[in-house]
Amino acid sequence: MLAALIVTCAASASAQQPDGPIQARGSIDTSFDDTGLEGISVAINGEAAELDGDGRYSASLPVAPYYRVTIHGQSIFTSIQTFGIAELYSAQCSCLELPSIGVVARKEGRTELLFAGDAMAGRRYSDPIWGERVLVDRSDPLPDLLELLEPMRPYIESADLASVNLEIVLSQDDPEQAAPKSVIFYAPPELAEALAQVGFNHVSLGNNHSYDYLQEGLDTTIEAVEAAGLEWSGAGANEEEALRASRLNVGGQNLSLLGYVGWRGRVEPNQIAESDKGGAAYGSDANIEASVAREATLGREVIVQYHGSREYSDNPTEVSERRMRLAVDNGAVLVASHHPHVAHGVELYGGALIAYSTGNFLFDQYFLETHGSFVLKAWMEEGRVIRAELIPIRVLDYRPVPAVGSMREAVLERIVRLSAQRGTVVSRNGGHGLILPAMSEAAGAVESPAGGNTTRELLRGGDFENAVFGTAIDRSLKVYGADWEHVFDGPRGHALQLVADGEAGQVSITPSTFFRVAPGNRVTISGRIRAAQSLTVSVANQERPAGVGRFEALETAPVFMRASQPVEESEGWAEFELSFDLSEGETPRPFRPILYLSAQNGGALAGSPIALDDLKVVVATR
Repeated sequence: MLAALIVTCAASASAQQPDGPIQARGSIDTSFDDTGLEGISVAINGEAAELDGDGRYSASLPVAPYYRVTIHGQSIFTSIQTFGIAELYSAQCSCLELPSIGVVARKEGRTELLFAGDAMAGRRYSDPIWGERVLVDRSDPLPDLLELLEPMRPYIESADLASVNLEIVLSQDDPEQAAPKSVIFYAPPELAEALAQVGFNHVSLGNNHSYDYLQEGLDTTIEAVEAAGLEWSGAGANEEEALRASRLNVGGQNLSLLGYVGWRGRVEPNQIAESDKGGAAYGSDANIEASVAREATLGREVIVQYHGSREYSDNPTEVSERRMRLAVDNGAVLVASHHPHVAHGVELYGGALIAYSTGNFLFDQYFLETHGSFVLKAWMEEGRVIRAELIPIRVLDYRPVPAVGSMREAVLERIVRLSAQRGTVVSRNGGHGLILPAMSEAAGAVESPAGGNTTRELLRGGDFENAVFGTAIDRSLKVYGADWEHVFDGPRGHALQLVADGEAGQVSITPSTFFRVAPGNRVTISGRIRAAQSLTVSVANQERPAGVGRFEALETAPVFMRASQPVEESEGWAEFELSFDLSEGETPRPFRPILYLSAQNGGALAGSPIALDDLKVVVATR
């Protein structure tokens, strides 16, 4: 049993930075508006870079895990992008090579909008599981909440309008009455103040948790939101109020923001607003058609946030897709959706932009599939989206941080692939996904980059370049039998370092929970390892039995050894690769690979560190 392997372990973040500065160089792309460079400045990690007349810039910088590039000027919208050192470092020049970053001119009547996905700060933030640390102290929550949001503050506060799906009730205490649901939660009212302080202007309440504590909970939520100066839509004391739009004038654009939840709910009282009860706005065909058309006929630019589709899915349900397109048919210029907790593709439909799911933003789910998502930035002019960028994020330690390295690439690969299925081209602007409506219109049909291949890399963050960000430390892996830390090694970035406990003869590393569904039956575990003694690397597998709860299965599901490979002592990195097949069946079972490290001679592991890097869990159809 896995439980028998567990030894107390400790985690810390190490920042052993080499001495000496490093040269960084990049360029600004002004071709979108053919704008000039006058008055534009570039800073990297807050230090000014030298910018020449051709848009090239350079700076001498301390070695650091991350580099945030800020391009600023009165003539442009501020552009911010973040990179990890390992993805920038070039051995040829011993310098950092930044990709070209495009900017957007600031013009009268042009507006920059930002939309983030599901946000909450209750449940495991204050009452953690598995012995993890408390992230939000309920006795003084505001400083903790601000710390959780700080990594994304520059992206949020630079937008003219920023909105997030507030998927939780705000209440000082646990409300007395609750809906008869299996999953309900609440957060301190200070969450609204924290959202406002980092730059959000609006929250959508059109979701399946805004009525978790019935009218009392909805009342305290709206009270906290309004006290923080945030606009809101998507819920109310009755159906009329819930279907009311937030009407805002932003950058010369008359915007109407509407929010909806896509289903009634199975319990009574249900979660939707009705003529004589409160709740979220029900996103029925009739309600969407009527409320969107009402705003559009007033000459307003309608933006819809829709909360629906299946959780952890690749694409929206037929019902959700039809309703989001119906919103466009009736005058919406942009639709931003959420609820699946993972990212879906985007689509240019009827001259409007639909983001079928932005995924999580501030959420406490431990499923690895939910840790990569994106924030949508869109520029509007004359009532249409002229450009959009998808900012990949990682939900690290239950908080959003800019995604870099393999996590960034995994998020963008998924969005590019799913968007191509809808004929929408997603290209690149630096480290962001880029959507130019003119490009997709000219391209016509788009071939999916996946080419029908079901191969998927499930771990995604195994390069460890995004494993530490400030006080956030990756929770996605569990280590048994060793103390561990993420060690920063300069241009090579981070690696996972292990030191075996005492006379331990074996160390194991495994995802904190099961991968939900495998898109194939052949699993390959690979990576790099560095150790001062000869090791045997082995892989085992747990499959969650049908009908057994995930927490119970972690402790009781049998573990089957699958493959082994010797790795010889070396001062450098050695590669390993191990494969096995999942059990055959009509429905793939959730599975959990376990990597074991043991001494080849069968004795104790030496006290010297063992380093792991570039771990991958690849699943393919055999």
